[in-house]
Amino acid sequence: INHSTFQKIKNASCSPENTVYNFSNVSITTAPPVDPCYSYNVLDDPWRSTNNQHSSQIMCDSWVSWNGWYRLFIQGQSVQMPDTCVDEYSCGTHAPLWLNGGHPAVEDGVVTRDVCGHYDNDCCAFLSNPIKVKACPGDYYVYEFVSPVGCSLAYCAGKYIYMCPFVYVRDNCFL
Repeated sequence: INHSTFQKIKNASCSPENTVYNFSNVSITTAPPVDPCYSYNVLDDPWRSTNNQHSSQIMCDSWVSWNGWYRLFIQGQSVQMPDTCVDEYSCGTHAPLWLNGGHPAVEDGVVTRDVCGHYDNDCCAFLSNPIKVKACPGDYYVYEFVSPVGCSLAYCAGKYIYMCPFVYVRDNCFL
């Protein structure tokens, strides 16, 4: 962004009608925002898996200092946060957190989604702080996690991302 600026200079030896101006060009360069699809933290805690049920150790994500964007992995496999209700006592905690509102498409860019915690037979007993989500080229998602509203709440991972290597027709994958 280029801006032209000028500064009025008063010189004691000049009369008011002979005001001198000092002109200068100022150039401001702003860095483009970093795309979270290419700048993320890896979150690969095995206890976050939806298959981890009734764990003896109860985890709590409100203790985590969340900073930036995260991509989820379980056993080296890229996974996504579940976007349907998860069983209570899954994901290493009492009230597992899942994405309420579904995942975006790549063309949606960054979206904000609500997060629910399943407890006491209520899929959204805990409506936690919303998070940001982005679909990335290459069939994966990144999440900007924030601290949940309370303890015994933890983000789940474990829904494997199905990548169709061929052609989609009416939600079916064909050769």
